[in-house]
Amino acid sequence: SNVEVFYMYLFEHEQKRKKLIRNSYLSIFILSLLLGLYLFFTDYGLGMQFIMRGTISVLFHIVVFYFAIKNKQWALFFVKVNVLLLIIMLIVAIIALTFGR
Repeated sequence: SNVEVFYMYLFEHEQKRKKLIRNSYLSIFILSLLLGLYLFFTDYGLGMQFIMRGTISVLFHIVVFYFAIKNKQWALFFVKVNVLLLIIMLIVAIIALTFGR
């Protein structure tokens, strides 16, 4: 793919840095799935709604993760957007807990 050709022209330390960044994004992406499942479980318990939504969420994340490992640009874009939204969500939660009533 185009990404593999791009990596071919980088120096070794640049390749390692790019792969480390990509692997970090993928790790945080999986953590966001687990965090989402945990938060949904604490809201709704182990009912039919949790099972259905959890299953759909896990399947969707697995598909995106698979294609992100294969270096598909749309999947990598989705992973980066998901990680960015997770960071924003955590910042907003910290601000709300700090300055909330």
